[in-house]
Amino acid sequence: MNNQNWKKVIASLGFAAVVSVPALSIAADVDHAHKHGHGHGHSAQFMEQRFDKMAEQLALTEGQKAQIRADREANQGERMALRQQAHKLRKQIQVALREGVDQSALDGYAAELGALEIQKMQQRHESRQQFLAVLTDEQKAELETLKQKRMEKHQQRMQDRLEARKAQQMDS
Repeated sequence: MNNQNWKKVIASLGFAAVVSVPALSIAADVDHAHKHGHGHGHSAQFMEQRFDKMAEQLALTEGQKAQIRADREANQGERMALRQQAHKLRKQIQVALREGVDQSALDGYAAELGALEIQKMQQRHESRQQFLAVLTDEQKAELETLKQKRMEKHQQRMQDRLEARKAQQMDS
């Protein structure tokens, strides 16, 4: 695999990981963030607010909230282990690139990172299925509506930014 193909594989996997993040991200790892004083870029308070907002929007019962938290807690170890493995491997790749290792070594790293990303995607998929299993049909429909609204809002922001850049370029 040449250097261009290697970059395409990594870029494709990264894109797939970003695109595959489900609406479950609303119900992010609040418990871990709270226990460890961080939320992977967000405060524990922010994460808890997101969870509460999602719970309110979907009209989750106390039992559903408890089940979602329990499922998240049960999956936390595997999720964190995969995350740490990927982080460690990315560091190794950075060192390898700086040191100018040969293409076969980079291809090995690419295959290993690809396998890790697939495992992470599978774990997210399983978590999402657990999450959806807790919801009623009405809640699933509302979740889809919320997801669609979020996507539309995101698209509008992207369009606004693009138009602002074009206007700025024309003014320059």
